[in-house]
Amino acid sequence: MKLPQELKLKDLAFFIGGKVVGDGDTKVSTFAMNPLAAKEGDLAVLFDKAYLKRIDECKASAAIVPSGTKCSIPHIAVDRPLLAMQKMLGAMQPKRFIPPNGIHPTAVIDETATIGEKVAIGPHVVIGPGSTIGDNTTIMANCVIGGKVNIGRNCLLHPGSLIADYVQIGNRVIIQQGASIGSDGFSYVTEKMSNIERRLAGITPLSKEQNSNLKIPNIGNVIIEDDCEIGANATIDRATVGSTKIGAGTKVDNLVMIAHNCNIGKDVLVIAQSAVAGSCKIHDRAILAGQVGLKDHITIGADAIIEAQAGVLSDIAEDAVVVGSPALPAREHLTNVAYGRKGEQMYKQLRALQKKVDELEAQLNGKAMATAK
Repeated sequence: MKLPQELKLKDLAFFIGGKVVGDGDTKVSTFAMNPLAAKEGDLAVLFDKAYLKRIDECKASAAIVPSGTKCSIPHIAVDRPLLAMQKMLGAMQPKRFIPPNGIHPTAVIDETATIGEKVAIGPHVVIGPGSTIGDNTTIMANCVIGGKVNIGRNCLLHPGSLIADYVQIGNRVIIQQGASIGSDGFSYVTEKMSNIERRLAGITPLSKEQNSNLKIPNIGNVIIEDDCEIGANATIDRATVGSTKIGAGTKVDNLVMIAHNCNIGKDVLVIAQSAVAGSCKIHDRAILAGQVGLKDHITIGADAIIEAQAGVLSDIAEDAVVVGSPALPAREHLTNVAYGRKGEQMYKQLRALQKKVDELEAQLNGKAMATAK
């Protein structure tokens, strides 16, 4: 990636806040996407352990590395390389094509809606009755905002995001394209006892009669607090009663499903393709890695980490790290996997021991019979 201009290492260090080691006049003009494929003129950022182990293979003109790292090329030592990268890329990012302040002539805005100052509303946006849009908020093309929605200041709604009636969104919230906020939850009931209920109660035989699922009205809403980001094509369902809540600073990745009445704390990370069933409570700073599935009505403790593809069927304690399906403490799961890999070998050893035991028993029985005679 081409840098906006050729930079000296010492100038870059001043900008990102780091210490130059080596020649501060070293110039870089491009940012290396892969540190191990870097060439002369490139700047490489090395923070991943796998790259740091192979740092001698890096051919970049300069690098950004964690403080205390041994590096033979001129480099900037920083405490947090990824944070340094965030500052640098923030300054490099190209202009985004967002609509200018004002309302595009194709937008459809109810006359009872309230639009703040310096708001940008793009083509074909729909804003329903009684909704409020805060100052400096940008709403890009084809967004649909229902009635009685409240969106705070300095928010950014990317194209095609859908905000249903009564949703409440705080300040500085980013909604990525295609996200759906406030759709109905998956809530149904049958007039007669369902076969699922029969199974749980141990009742047989199962019924073969028609027993339609009746939709339970969802009369609650969704509340998204300040500084959240909701990823592309993520869905967050409104509550059956009350609110589905996303706490301040929480980041929800692409293709995430959060069901009705969930209560997610502050600074939580919910990563791609995870699904959170209804009425779950996730405490502050917990992390759900990719493709995690949570059973309904469970609680995840603060600072817990749910590793990728875990299936969580019961509450997870504060600070716990779990993995697998059903999810277990990471050490216990890895121990089980290690033993499982030795299963065939252990089975063969057991068979061999059993054979020896059988032979010894046969010998003892033979001796006993000979003594009896």
